[in-house]
Amino acid sequence: MAGFQKISRQQGPRPGRPRDPEADRAILQATLKLLTDQGYAGMSVERVASEAGVGKTTIYRRYASKEELAVAAVGILRDDFGPPPNTGNTRTDIIQIIVQNQVALEHGPGFAIIGALLVEERRNPALLELFRERIIRPRKDEAVMVLQRGVDRGEIRADVDLEVAVHAMVGAMFARHILGDLESIKRIEETVDIVWTGLATKPRLPTT
Repeated sequence: MAGFQKISRQQGPRPGRPRDPEADRAILQATLKLLTDQGYAGMSVERVASEAGVGKTTIYRRYASKEELAVAAVGILRDDFGPPPNTGNTRTDIIQIIVQNQVALEHGPGFAIIGALLVEERRNPALLELFRERIIRPRKDEAVMVLQRGVDRGEIRADVDLEVAVHAMVGAMFARHILGDLESIKRIEETVDIVWTGLATKPRLPTT
C-alpha cells in the first residue's frame, strides 16, 4: 500500500510557473493591434512578441498556432460584453444585445478584424471556422437563448425559427455598416420592432 501511494505521488503533475496575466494581456492586445493594422497575413508570432515585449516561447507556451492566437485575441472583445441581459422583457434584452455588439464593433477594432479574418476564407478556411466556433456561434447562441426565454414567457410564438430571427436582426446591423448608415438606438429599435412583428404572440401597441 505504501508503495502504491509513492507511485501515485510521482505520477501527479509538477506545478509549473504561474502564467503572468500582464503578459497574457499584452500578447492579446498586440495581436489585436497587428490584426487591425496589418491584417492576418501581416500578423506573425514574431511581430506579436516584439510588440508585446515578450519572447516567442512565451507565446507558444500559450497558443499552439498563429490561428489559435488570433482567435484568442478576438475573444477578448467578446469577453467585454458580459452575460446576456435578462430584464424580464425580451424585446428590451434583444435591443441591449444589438447595442452591445454595435458599440463594440463601431468604436473598437471589431469590424476591421472581422474583415481581416473574412479575407482569409479561401486561403485559410480553418481559421474562419475556428473564429465561428469560438466567437460567432457562442454569441449567436446567447441571442437565441434570450429569444427562447421569450417563448417560455409567452412573449414569442413557439413556432418561430429563433436562429432566423437572430440572423435578421444582427444581419441588418452589418448591412447598415456596409452602406455607411450610422447606427443609432432608434434605428436598432426600428429593426427589432420589424422582426418582433413576426415573433410576438401579441402585437406591440404604438407608443405615444
